[in-house]
Amino acid sequence: MARILVVDDDKDILRLAQRVLATANHDVFVAGDAYKAMEYLDSTDFDALITDANMPHFSGFDLISTLKNQRKHTGMAIAMLTGLRERKDIERAMKIGVDDYIVKPLDPLLFLQKVEALFIAKPAIQRPEVNFPEASEQATAQMNIQIEITQISELGVVLATPFLLEEGAVVDVNCSIFNEFGVKTPPLKVGRSQKRSDGKWEARAHYLGATEAFLQKVRAYVLFPAKRKQPAVSSRLAG
Repeated sequence: MARILVVDDDKDILRLAQRVLATANHDVFVAGDAYKAMEYLDSTDFDALITDANMPHFSGFDLISTLKNQRKHTGMAIAMLTGLRERKDIERAMKIGVDDYIVKPLDPLLFLQKVEALFIAKPAIQRPEVNFPEASEQATAQMNIQIEITQISELGVVLATPFLLEEGAVVDVNCSIFNEFGVKTPPLKVGRSQKRSDGKWEARAHYLGATEAFLQKVRAYVLFPAKRKQPAVSSRLAG
């Protein structure tokens, strides 16, 4: 895995490049101009820089020329990703020291191949790693993500999430609805999920060990609409 900075004023290009490189398990940073790129480069070590040529304020040529004068970045692979196809532009890029010249429009497969080829000549830094045994105490963690609760009843809730929740998984949900109840919220067991037309996943989840006090609060919430508030829902998922 390499740490890569992609610089382009086209947000669509940045999204596509980030998605393609992430599939190869690279750590990807994106910047919309040379100013933001320099902020990253001053504070973080990168294995590769991939930059557009024409950008506001400072061009990709200016950015690369600046970096070539800094010893810190001498081992970093540099590629230009641009729509400029004329020979004079390619020669200019090669003259200032780019390692490759990638022409737009961006073809995902070719783009990934060219990026991987950069690391043959200039290998990525080998960063130490530690692998934890599965289910060990050190491997246990929690992740906060923003989700939606689209339905609530005495049996459980319907969750809309950005990714598939594994059937049978047990999760904790922290949201404003439950906070209003003032009683301990039971964990939820995820049931069958299905993908919605908007790309999100929808899963039914049932309460595990719900107390009567909690269920009474749910019944009151469902039966008396006038007392409801419109909550902003967030969740904390714990495997």
